[in-house]
Amino acid sequence: MLLQFKNIGESLGTRVLGAKIRHQVEPMLKGEEIIIFDFEGVRFISHSFADECFAKLLNKWSINELKQKTTFVNTPPRIKKTIAFTFKEHIVQQSKA
Repeated sequence: MLLQFKNIGESLGTRVLGAKIRHQVEPMLKGEEIIIFDFEGVRFISHSFADECFAKLLNKWSINELKQKTTFVNTPPRIKKTIAFTFKEHIVQQSKA
């Protein structure tokens, strides 16, 4: 399953949009098919978007499960850093709970 973020926009910045996409992705993660997140043509994502779209998936799946079920392609370094930061932040918050 290929999810092309350029079809959503070049700049992805709202928590509402991130949650909307996460709600679409969650049922897909229950299947056997790998989800490919393609960031070709995307220049920016906000911390809020990344947290809602990706990090909150950790509420239902472990990081290892997500690594097995998803992959990121055409992801600029700045976007990789934003996503990685939100994952790390979420894992730290979970460990404190």
